[in-house]
Amino acid sequence: MSQTARTLNQQQLKSLCGVVAHTSEGLTKSELTTLLGQCGMCAVDDGSFRNQFGYTTGLSKRDWLYNCLVAEISKSKSFSRVFSFLQAALNPASYTSVDSRQKYRYLLEETNKILLFAGLSIDQSGRLVAVSQAETLTEIDQRVNHLKKALYDRAIHSEVQKCYIKDYLRADYYDAMFEAAKGSAECVRQISGLTTDGGTLFQTALSKNDPYIFFNAMKTDSERSEFTGLKELLESIFHLVQNHVAHTPKINWKTAETKALDILTLILFAHKCLDKCHRIPGK
Repeated sequence: MSQTARTLNQQQLKSLCGVVAHTSEGLTKSELTTLLGQCGMCAVDDGSFRNQFGYTTGLSKRDWLYNCLVAEISKSKSFSRVFSFLQAALNPASYTSVDSRQKYRYLLEETNKILLFAGLSIDQSGRLVAVSQAETLTEIDQRVNHLKKALYDRAIHSEVQKCYIKDYLRADYYDAMFEAAKGSAECVRQISGLTTDGGTLFQTALSKNDPYIFFNAMKTDSERSEFTGLKELLESIFHLVQNHVAHTPKINWKTAETKALDILTLILFAHKCLDKCHRIPGK
C-alpha cells in the first residue's frame, strides 16, 4: 500500500492514541518510547513534574503519545513514520505468549475500528493495508465485531479458536472450515498417539472392540451408543468438510456465514466430547 496516499484526521489520530496508550489494555510508556525510537521518532517532553504534595503531574500517556505523533507529522509533512509506528505496535511477534493474546486482540480490533474510517486496516500479519473506507458505526460493527460476536455467542472452544478464528473473522470460511476440521483430527492423534488421518484415524481410535481412547465405561447400551456417536460425528465432519475442501479449488468453494457457523458448532461439540477422552492404558 502506498502510505502517502492515506492520511488520518485529528480525531482519528487522537482515538488511535487512546487505544494504543490505553491505561490498562494498551502499551506502557516505556514500550511506546522504544517503538517511537525504532521508527525514527522523538519522544517529546510530557511536562511531568512533582508537585508540593509529592504527586507527579503532567500529560496523560495518551496525550503525550498524540503530541509525539503530531510533532513527527509537522516535521516530516508525512504520515509514513506514524504508520510504521502503528505496524510496530501491532506486530504479532510481540504477542506470542498466552498472557499477551488478549491485549493483542483488544489492540488490533479497536485500532481497526478507527482505521477503517480512513480506509486502512492492520491485517493479521501486522501490515497496514488499504481497504474500502467505512462510513458509519454500523458498518464498523458489521466488519469488525459481527463475526466475532457470532462465534463467541456459541461459546467457541479454545482449541477451535486457536485453529480457525483468524480465518473466520476475515470471512475466509474455506480456510476456517479446513483448519477446524484438521484441528479435530489432531486432537484425536494427540490423545490416542496414532499418526493416521481421516476415517482410518477415527475408526481405529474409537474402535468398538479395540479402542485407543475412551470417555465412558461402554458398559450400557447408552454408553456404547454415545461412544459410537462420537466416532460417527468425527467421521461426518471429515467427509463434510475436510475431504470436500481438500478436493475443491478454493475459488469454487462457496458457503454462507450461517452454514459456516452450523459446521463450526458441530466441530465445537466434538471438541467438548474429546475433552473428556483419555488414552486406553497400554496403548
